[in-house]
Formats: sequence, structure tokens, C-alpha cells
Amino acid sequence: MLVTDAPGGTPPPATTPEPARFVVHAWTPGLRGLAVVTQLAVLGALLHFTAQLASDLFQGTQNMQPVPVAIGLVLRVVLPLAFVAVLRRSRRATVDVDTHQWTLALRGGARMEIPFAAVAAVRPWRLPLPGPGLTLRMQSGRAFSHALEVEDAVPLLRALSHHDSLGAAQTHPLVRYGQARHAFWGRRWYHLLVKYVLFPLVPTAILFYSYQSISFGGPMGEYKMYGLDAYLRSFGRYYAPIVLCLLLFACFWRVLAEGASLLAAWLLPNWARGVRRTAEWICGLVYFVGVLALIGLRFMM
Repeated sequence: MLVTDAPGGTPPPATTPEPARFVVHAWTPGLRGLAVVTQLAVLGALLHFTAQLASDLFQGTQNMQPVPVAIGLVLRVVLPLAFVAVLRRSRRATVDVDTHQWTLALRGGARMEIPFAAVAAVRPWRLPLPGPGLTLRMQSGRAFSHALEVEDAVPLLRALSHHDSLGAAQTHPLVRYGQARHAFWGRRWYHLLVKYVLFPLVPTAILFYSYQSISFGGPMGEYKMYGLDAYLRSFGRYYAPIVLCLLLFACFWRVLAEGASLLAAWLLPNWARGVRRTAEWICGLVYFVGVLALIGLRFMM
């Protein structure tokens, strides 16, 4: 005997499943191109400053001065990255994957409904900038007006895999690269504070202690002779260049880590997560341990 919960013996009405929602950044070609060019210019500036630092270290010169370098980093790195961050925030959007279409909702209330039948393929970006993302290739052969930046595209592609072959890119090397990057490269403001503000105090304290002991006979010698202002100024003359050097040092290893991870995603896709984990571990080890080891070797020489 059929048992129903509805009165009168009629079956309950069918319910429509809720669409899967994903947060993305929807870029028009012009704005994405602007963001990519800005990021490449930042990369060029960082490599330029790093090459100058390496030249000073290997040749024993001091051509890099803290104030000009700091001004250059602000103008050529910090401000451009802030500009890209503002652009990315303005492109924040959501994608709702339904049974027969997906809906792109932009900031400001604009909505675009895209039937699955109108999409021929979903392809990863060839250049994962300003981050990993996807391009919608329509049945007409043209690309959709907005490209979708999404760090880990696998959940979105998995939701699309129920509709023909739209989720076929799940195993693409660039999708694997983005997924591994998302899993092992989470950064919060306090991580940056510890890495670039607090940790430099450690090598600064070591070198500053050595300077005070040699020049003034003790760790507080300059303070006792010339006062707090002179003491703090001397400390700042050590701290500022060390912060800048460590920043460039970290950026150099970050470029190597991203290159190795991207190469592994293409050549060894099944090892993409392992290579990314190893690269992140090496970056941390070289930065936090390698720097102190180099200082120790300097005192031993």
C-alpha cells in the first residue's frame, strides 16, 4: 500500500534542487589585459631589484641604498599591486549552476543567463594571470564576454560535468596548478606581518648586537654614550636594508616556486600537489632558516 505525507493521498510536489553557487572574478578582456600587464611589470621590477641586490652581494658593493629602493618598491610594486587588488575586487561575481543553465551575477546587479547548449567548451587560461581562470567558448566559436578567474576551478568544473563535456578540463595541467596553489598557498595579513616585519628583527638584532659590542663595548653602549635617539637611528639603519633584502630574497624564491609548480603541472600532473607542497616547504626553509645560517657562516669566516 502506498503511504504519502500529503493529505488526500496525493504525492508531495517535486522540489527543484538549489543551484550550486561559486564565487569568481569576472573579467572583460580589456580589464584582464590591464591587470596582466600590471602584474608582469611588477615582476620585472622585482627581478630588476633582485639582480641589483645580487650584484652588490657578489661584488661587495653598496650601490643599492635603502631609501631609493624603498621608494622604487612602493612606486613600482606596492601601488601597482594595490591597483590590481582594487580591480579584482570590482570584478567579484557569483556563478549559479542550475539544471539547464548557469547564471553569472556581477557586482551592481547585472545578471547573465547562459544555457548550457550555447557553450561549446570551458577552457583554462593559457596564462594564469591575474590568477588561474576559465574561458567559455560559445557554439558560435567566439569567447564569452567575461572570463572567470577562479583559483580552484575543480568544484565548478565538477558541477558542469553533468552537462555534456563542459567539465572535461578538470584534469587540465593549469587546473591542477590552480588547485594545488589554492591548497598550499593561503596567506593572511598576520602571515605577512610575521614574515616581513617581525622576522627581520631577528637578523637585525644579531647584526646590531655585533656592531654595538665592537664599536661601543656592549649592546647598549651607543645608548649610554649618545642617547636613545642615536641608538634607534643606528638600529633603523640595520633594520631597513634587512627588511628590503629579505623581501627581495623571498620574491626570488617565490618566482622559482611558481615556475617549478607550473612546470610540474604540465610534465607531472599527478605530482602537482606534491611538487607544490615541496616548493612551499623549501621557500619557508630557505627564508627562515637559510638566512640565519648565512649570518652564522659570516660570523664564522
